Amino acid sequence: MAAGTLSTRERQVAELVAAGQTNRQIAAALFVSEKTVESHLTKVLAKLGVPTRAGVGSALRS
Repeated sequence: MAAGTLSTRERQVAELVAAGQTNRQIAAALFVSEKTVESHLTKVLAKLGVPTRAGVGSALRS
């Protein structure tokens, strides 16, 4: 799926993942729990069709 299908929060999480931040760092930056970040990241990976966080950056750019 295209990156355009991501919600606003999912896109924020995806961009921070692509920047190399950890779930803990993302949670602190967005003022949410790590569990919430994990939930968003799971959805991001599914929507972008990538198996790991390493593929998020390239999927966002395509």
